[in-house]
Amino acid sequence: MAAKLQLLSLVTAVGVLVAGLVIKFLVALYFHRQRMSKLPKPPWHPIFGNLITMGKAAASYPPNTHPHMFPHWLRQHFPDLGPLFYIDVWPINAPMLIILDPTAAAQVMVQHSLPKHPSVKDYVYPLLGTKNIVTLEGKEWKMWRGIFNPGFALGNLMSLVGGMVADTVQFTQILSEYAAQGKVFQFEDAATRLTVDIIANVALDVPLRSQTTENELLNAFRNQLKWMPIANDLNLFRKYNPWKFIQHRINSRIMTNYLDDLLEKRFAARGQEEKAKTSKRNKPVIDLALDAYLDETSQSGVSGLPVAFKRSAIDQFKTFLFAGHDTTSSTACYIVHMLAKNPEALRKLFQEHDEVYGTDTAKTAQAITDDPHSLNRLPYTMAVIREVLRLRPPVSSVREGELDMYVEFDGQRYPTEHMMVWPVSYAMHRSPDLWVKAEEFIPERFLAKEGEPLFPIKGAWRPFEFGPRNCIGQELAYIELKIFMILTLRDFDIRTAYNEQDKIDGRDRSTHTQEGDRAYQILVATAKPALGYPAKVYKRNR
Repeated sequence: MAAKLQLLSLVTAVGVLVAGLVIKFLVALYFHRQRMSKLPKPPWHPIFGNLITMGKAAASYPPNTHPHMFPHWLRQHFPDLGPLFYIDVWPINAPMLIILDPTAAAQVMVQHSLPKHPSVKDYVYPLLGTKNIVTLEGKEWKMWRGIFNPGFALGNLMSLVGGMVADTVQFTQILSEYAAQGKVFQFEDAATRLTVDIIANVALDVPLRSQTTENELLNAFRNQLKWMPIANDLNLFRKYNPWKFIQHRINSRIMTNYLDDLLEKRFAARGQEEKAKTSKRNKPVIDLALDAYLDETSQSGVSGLPVAFKRSAIDQFKTFLFAGHDTTSSTACYIVHMLAKNPEALRKLFQEHDEVYGTDTAKTAQAITDDPHSLNRLPYTMAVIREVLRLRPPVSSVREGELDMYVEFDGQRYPTEHMMVWPVSYAMHRSPDLWVKAEEFIPERFLAKEGEPLFPIKGAWRPFEFGPRNCIGQELAYIELKIFMILTLRDFDIRTAYNEQDKIDGRDRSTHTQEGDRAYQILVATAKPALGYPAKVYKRNR
């Protein structure tokens, strides 16, 4: 009898607890929906919010499509939506204020730079560490951004062009091998290995040789990516799988130990160079960062690498690796993809490269090395890069709203408190309100003069964002992409091979398209081409 009473008491207690939690949730749901009810948004349900509408948006794309396409879909299907609107998907995710106007975006990115949303930290900490420059805030962010700025200054990067050219020549040799073999390969993987080698040389003056050998650092980094959240995934087991957290710790330890060793070796080499008075004029990022750190902290003559500097440098290098892995390599894929679909633009590109470097492509690498500033005499090449980044931006920034912070637009005030504030580059870049022939590939828009129809509206092009937290590595990305284009496109015809990849996989993926394009963007940390952009390469006969 006593046991039954105890069991009854336990069941009653659990029932009361569950009832209390349900009531608490329903009260929170009621007040949340009440707060959202009067805000501008797509079709909304008083119980489900925008979950039904967003489900329709997700269903119109392949299952792993990058979510930055959804706001663009919403404006296409609900023309009455203005350039600022809310998306209420609570409790699945935080409610969002979507910003698709550059003047409104400037209010939260430049005039009052809102902090990064907590979800960004949850997402990138396992990959980049807690001291990464992406998520740091306040004085700590300002100090470390200032410390690493000199290494990414254009003048210093131009002095490192020779190493970037050498890595890209290695890449062309690999393409020649693929052309001879005639087999399908993942172009994004090959481009990633190129960018990782370039970053290692630029940042640490260390040859990783990722293009020709397996590398422990890159393997751990890419394994970490496999455990990152999948776009539009509601599978709770996958989200909270305990093995995922174990893998995060293992991969993080491998990357940290590897980078720790590289930093110590670079510090020792730096010391030997100073003793021998052979210090290089073209310094890697880490050397200039260490100089800036020692000045900032009033240290000199240190006998070992400062622990605080090392900890931050490790996380920053992970960040630079991430940026190259997930932005530059993806953009290289889309440059190839869009030029293949626009032969007239490719012809103009060839013409510019021939005019600057001559028609003998065998001499081009040495010409760039001898005169790095020749890269600044390529306006059409730069216009192509910008147009590709307009149509396929790899990232955008998500911020956290604040109490009493309102975005003012067209006579209305939009509250940001409790909101994920998202200026969506993808949708902004394709908005007919901001761009003439917004969906078309027209590099000439970035050569237009002010007052001409194609001339871009100020602030409408934002793949690297604006304000104090813009991308620190954007100049490096431009240089890498120019060298890639100059040394590969005239010699190699790179074509997509999605149909061949389907046969290799033994699965029918032909229905997985976005607006008829197999190379749609998926979320793998950032926006990347589906299936790693399978390709075949052929030698050009010009």
